[in-house]
Amino acid sequence: MPRFLLLFLLTGPVALGQAVDSAQGPSLPAKSNFKVSMITEIGVMGALTSTPNMQAFFRQNNIKRDFPIPLDPFVYLNFGPRYKRLKLMIQAGYGFNYFPPNERDALVVRRTYAGFAGAMLGYDVLNDRNRRLYLNVGVGGVNYDYAVLNRTSQSVAFQNLPQYSQAGNIPSLKFNNAYWDVNLELSQREKRKLSVASVFRLGYRRGWQPNAWQSGTVQLRDAPLDRLSQVYFQAGFQLSRNYAKATK
Repeated sequence: MPRFLLLFLLTGPVALGQAVDSAQGPSLPAKSNFKVSMITEIGVMGALTSTPNMQAFFRQNNIKRDFPIPLDPFVYLNFGPRYKRLKLMIQAGYGFNYFPPNERDALVVRRTYAGFAGAMLGYDVLNDRNRRLYLNVGVGGVNYDYAVLNRTSQSVAFQNLPQYSQAGNIPSLKFNNAYWDVNLELSQREKRKLSVASVFRLGYRRGWQPNAWQSGTVQLRDAPLDRLSQVYFQAGFQLSRNYAKATK
C-alpha cells in the first residue's frame, strides 16, 4: 500500500499539469492563400521526339544518330502570372547536345539546332497545404536543324574547302511544326511573398498538321512530310512574387 501511495504522489502533479484537451494545443499554420503571383521558372527538359518519315529515310540509307534513341535535351525558361487557380505561362526552350558525337559510323546525322516557344494555360485541379497539381493546355512551335556527315579519308587542301563538295553530305535539313500541348504539373505551393519552389511536368505535344522538311542550302522537291509527336518531362525551379493575401 505505501508503494502505491508513493507512486500516486509522484505521477499526480504531472497528470494534473496536462491540458484538459490536448487537441486545443497549437494547430498547423493555415494554408497560404495568395491571390496573385508573378512567376519565373527555369529548368531542364528531356523530350522523346518522333518524326517518323524522316527517321525512316535515315534508316533506309543507313544513317546513324549520335544517340540511338531520339532523345532531345533542352534548357527552358517560363514566365507568367497566376490569378487564384488559373496560371498563364509563356515558354521558350533551347536544345543542347549533351551526348558525345558519334565518331564510329561513317554516315551520321547530327542535330545542329533545336528550339521551341509557346504558351500554356493551367488550372490547379488539386491543391493542398504544400502542393498544387495543374492541368495545362497550350500551343507553340518547334524548330529543328540537322546535318548529315559522310566521313571520308580523302585529303583536301584547306583553301579548297569552300569549293569542296562530297556526295552524301547533307549540310542542312530543317523542320518546323506548330503543335498543341497537354501536360500535368506538380509544383510546391507558394508560402511567402517571395518564394522558391520546385516544379515537375509530364506532357505530350502533337503537331497540328504535317509539314514538309526543308533545307537551308537547296530547294527540296518531294521532301518527306512529318507531324511532330513528342513526350517530354520537365524539372525546374520557380521564383514567385506573391500579392494580395486573402483573409479567411
